[in-house]
Formats: sequence, structure tokens, C-alpha cells
Amino acid sequence: MKTMRNAASVLLLVMVAVAVASMACTQDLKFSKAVPKTPEELLAELKTHQEKIDAATDATMKRIDEFNQTRKAGERTIHFSEIYGQEFTDAQRDVLNQMIAQEKDVSYKSLLEHIVADRNELQALQEKVMHLEQALPDKFVVVKKGDRHKDLAMNYLVNEMQLPPEKAKTLLAEADQTDELVPGNKVWFAYDPKDDAFRTYVTRGEAKQLPYALRRANQRNLIGERDTARSERDVAQAEVGSLQQVKAGLESDISMLQANKASLEDSVARLSSDLSFRQNSLFYHAANERSLKDQGVLSPVLKRVKDVKPLQYEASLDLRQGTTINLEPRLFGLESIGRIRLLPPIFQEGRDYTVETSEATGTAKVTILDPELFKGKEVLVSVGG
Repeated sequence: MKTMRNAASVLLLVMVAVAVASMACTQDLKFSKAVPKTPEELLAELKTHQEKIDAATDATMKRIDEFNQTRKAGERTIHFSEIYGQEFTDAQRDVLNQMIAQEKDVSYKSLLEHIVADRNELQALQEKVMHLEQALPDKFVVVKKGDRHKDLAMNYLVNEMQLPPEKAKTLLAEADQTDELVPGNKVWFAYDPKDDAFRTYVTRGEAKQLPYALRRANQRNLIGERDTARSERDVAQAEVGSLQQVKAGLESDISMLQANKASLEDSVARLSSDLSFRQNSLFYHAANERSLKDQGVLSPVLKRVKDVKPLQYEASLDLRQGTTINLEPRLFGLESIGRIRLLPPIFQEGRDYTVETSEATGTAKVTILDPELFKGKEVLVSVGG
């Protein structure tokens, strides 16, 4: 018994919080006293209040859903169509008043009272929107059964504004449209040739509801169908749950193995390529002979290799693709290259390689005669002027 009282208390607090939130929402739904002076101001105000109508409609639907969830089997529930988009009948008003009067739980009573208040507020807003529509300079057509927003807008642009069809299609592609028109709605159009600007929108007109109300009704039907499908799906999944888990596990293992296989193949290919390049290339460091002496790489007298630790063999020649190294004097601070030596001295000029210099250009060319001898080797190229 104590648990039931605690649950009832929590439910009461939730219902009161919803009702208070709704009152704060509806109190903000007001128009300015003065009629806007320009079409742009009027459209901005209409758009703002259209959004407020949307918010109020959402709040109404939420209250109806929460109220219906409290009904027991066989008890009267409320449908959205009874509250919004059409007038109350005397019988409906009597039933609601009777339900409010007889309701013992104050949270339920508050819900019902705010449902009726929201419905009245929405009707008042719609009447104000219709009043403001009369001040718009835009043209409109009344929707008939089967009319489409796109077709009505194309007819306005092509036949009334005399625009080429392709131009009309371009303008229409940049304008918001709806596919849920209701007979009696008003579809408005305005085209400003000066700014090449086109706008179109929908108001309720003589219909009982706006396109968004129909869209919400369709969404509610889709939600019901979705929930039914989900329930059926859950039953089916429960029957084959264990098999699906095994299947998912195997698929995960296969996916992981495939990913590992692909990664390993990439690594093997990359390493094979790198290894092949290193095995078939000559790596060398070319520098001015004087600079090499100053660094302590060459001895100052006999010009022999003394210490190669500071060197980085950053240049390479893939001997599978070529056997020539071309050297420019400007890269070594020289006006002309006069001599070239390959170190260590185990490589002999004339037998293992040749050097050609040009007096005209000052450049030099080293040609490898025995590529097999130089593959995978590191060579110091000493350049003299």
C-alpha cells in the first residue's frame, strides 16, 4: 500500500510539472497590437507565430498522450482530432466538462483543463493569423482536392508572372514546399522582379487543419505501424536470438580476420617494396671537398676518409631505373666542377664508374659502370672545383 501511494505521488508531480510548462508556453503566444507596416515585417511576425502554433500543438499532443496513458481499459480517452482542427460539438463539450468535474485526481483534472485551454488558444491564434493574412499583398489560391504545391507555384510563375519555365523551376527549387495540402488551405505566392525573389507558403484558409497537422497525423500513424512492426520483430528475434548471436560473433571474427589479413598484406607489400628499393639502390652524400675537410670527414693532407659519422646518405639512385648522377656546381658553392671522387677508395674510376665534366656548363656526371657492385652501398661523393 505504501509503495502504491509513493507511485501515485510521483505521478501527480509529473502531471503538475507538465501542466505548468504548458501554461508558460501558451502565455507567450501573443501578437503585437499594431498591424505590421511592411510585407517583410508581417511575414516575419506570421512565421514567428506559426512556430508558436507548432509548439502549442506539440504540447497539446503530449498532454493528450499522457492523459490517455492514465486511462484504464474501457475508460474514455481523448483523440487529437477532437481537440484541434475542428469545432467541439455540444456532446463533446458536455463529456469533457463531466470528466473534469468527476475527476478525483487533481493532476488529471489539470491535464484536461489545459487540453481545453490550449485548444481555445490555438483557435484564437488561427483567427489572428487569418486576420493578418488579409493585410498581405501576396496572391493566393484556394487548394482543391488533388492540388500540388509545386504545380500551383509553377502556374503562378509561368502564367501570371510570365517567367520562362526553366527560370520558374530554378526559383521553385529554392522555396520551401509541402506535399500535405488540405482542400481549403490557401497557398500564397509573391515574386519581386526587382530582386528576383520568390516566396510561397501555406495558411489554413477554410480548411480545418494546416498541412503540418496532417503531417503529424500521418507521422502518428507511421509511429503506430512502426511500433507494431517492432513488436513483431522482437518476437521473431527472441525465437532466433541465440543463432543470431552466434552468427554475429562469427561475422565479427571474420571481419576482424579480414581486416588483419588486409593490414598484413599491406605491410608485407610495403616492406617488400622498401627492401627491394634498398637492395637495388646506391645511397650517397655529395658535398664540397673543402666542406668535408672542415667537418673532419676528410683528412686535410691526403684527402682520405677520416670520420663519416656526421654524414647522412640522404640521396639515392635506384639502379634498376638509371645509372647516372648529375651534379650542379651551384649546389656546392662552386662556379664549375673540376673533379669528382667516390669514397671509400675501393671504388675505382674507369673500372667501376666514370666522371664527365663540362667546361661550358660547369656540371659533372657520374656514370655507374658496374651496378651490381654499388647496390645497397653508401658512397661519399667529394666534389672539387
